Amino acid sequence: MQPFPGRGRIFLLRHGETDWNRDRRIMGRRPVPLSERGRAQLLALAPHLGRLGVANIFTSPLPRARSTAELIAEHLGGIPVLDDEGLTEVHYGSWEGRTFRELVQEPEFHAYWKEPVSTPCPGGGESLLEVQERMFAAMERVVAAAAGRPAIVVSHGDPLRLVVCGCLHLDVAELRRIRLDNGGLSAIELTGDWAEVKFLNMRPDLDAMLDH
Repeated sequence: MQPFPGRGRIFLLRHGETDWNRDRRIMGRRPVPLSERGRAQLLALAPHLGRLGVANIFTSPLPRARSTAELIAEHLGGIPVLDDEGLTEVHYGSWEGRTFRELVQEPEFHAYWKEPVSTPCPGGGESLLEVQERMFAAMERVVAAAAGRPAIVVSHGDPLRLVVCGCLHLDVAELRRIRLDNGGLSAIELTGDWAEVKFLNMRPDLDAMLDH
């Protein structure tokens, strides 16, 4: 079974790198821009996308995702870019703006890491089940709007991992087994009855994918 209804080919693109990614600082809903390195990642990927027949790009409205979508759209001849709030990053609550190095000292973080599925982030944040539910709803809207034509979805690491988990019937708690780098492209094919993951985390610089 598919995790959401519809038919078509959808490409999943994690936004390009930011300075906060390099610092391992939690962005969440913060309006963090792409870095020059992030833009370079996308410029390297863009030439590989021209023959995919993409008609639309659907994106998280956060600046790093929107800029990613606009850069790719320009290289695909100015195809439409459409925002969907459901594709936005996890709301990490009071952890936003802090580094992982800081958080590993806190019991709340260890509790979340041990049981991330139903444990919400402190300070009004989301649980992964809540994120997956809104991502599936957003993907249903994307597939309906794409009307069978290939489309790109630009979003964030954990939300995209949760989509892939659904396609693979993988338990949400296992999402960390799926690596999706900044600027990494994945693809899913929806038949109406089941979902096939065509590839995961494609990047032009294959050697760099093994760095961490």
